Amino acid sequence: MGKHLKALIVCSEPKDPGHTPEPFERAFDCAWADRFIRHLRADRELCTGCSDRCVHCRDWRITDHSDDIAAIIRCPAHLPELLDDPFLYLPEKLPPHDVLVAIEIHEEILIELPRLAAAAGARVMIVPVEAPDWLSRWAKGKVTQNARRAGLEIAVPKPFCNLATGLGETLDAFIAHFRIGKPVVKMEILDGRIATAKALISAPCGNSHYVAHNLQGHPASSELQYVISKYWHSYPCTASMKPDPELGGDTILHKGGQIHMEGFGGRFSERGSDFKKKGLIFREKGGIMN
Repeated sequence: MGKHLKALIVCSEPKDPGHTPEPFERAFDCAWADRFIRHLRADRELCTGCSDRCVHCRDWRITDHSDDIAAIIRCPAHLPELLDDPFLYLPEKLPPHDVLVAIEIHEEILIELPRLAAAAGARVMIVPVEAPDWLSRWAKGKVTQNARRAGLEIAVPKPFCNLATGLGETLDAFIAHFRIGKPVVKMEILDGRIATAKALISAPCGNSHYVAHNLQGHPASSELQYVISKYWHSYPCTASMKPDPELGGDTILHKGGQIHMEGFGGRFSERGSDFKKKGLIFREKGGIMN
């Protein structure tokens, strides 16, 4: 596409620690949304995994997309389970944007967003799910229906790092421009060890860049899967550990781990040349293997 895409982010306000919950009230958290926003803004302090060994690799691994954020709209962190009028918590008109990303907001507000987004010029709506209680099956079906009726491409990745191409032209352009979604990794191998590793597409929280940085120097062998798991956990991944019925009782955190393992190599053996995964770009002594 000829122009940079603009993303509108709708999330909640920070929780008030002194707030006393009312009966039939629900609380919404902005922690994950803020992490995502900090990653888009290339916040060099977002990742603290390396502690005093930090070389601020985010400075050259990622791009600052601050100018590509159309606006951030925050809904109240504490709301009744049932809303009389969801539009009370939204502006009358949304600012112009191409992609709307709605993160952990009240379902009744969420399902009204597609029409407002389309009126503001949006072509895509993304509703990531990092915990089972973020989105019910009813709300997922309703927001998907409303988005399609409004002419929007819609993705509901669970977790956010499961956002994949193939659902629409503008969504594919969003993934390519912001370099976020299902991880795609390039590794260069020298003398059986990983010389360089780079996340061409990273998890939206930035985890993939941290893992890639810490793989450098490790042997390209079956042991690499344990190294990937170690650093993926220690970033850390903050997806829910609650069993999710939609995942057959598995957890969203576990799903995120599987996605990263696949993105960083999939099947492992004792030989680096046996790394085999569609998303992995593997280079050894000038040769390229998929």
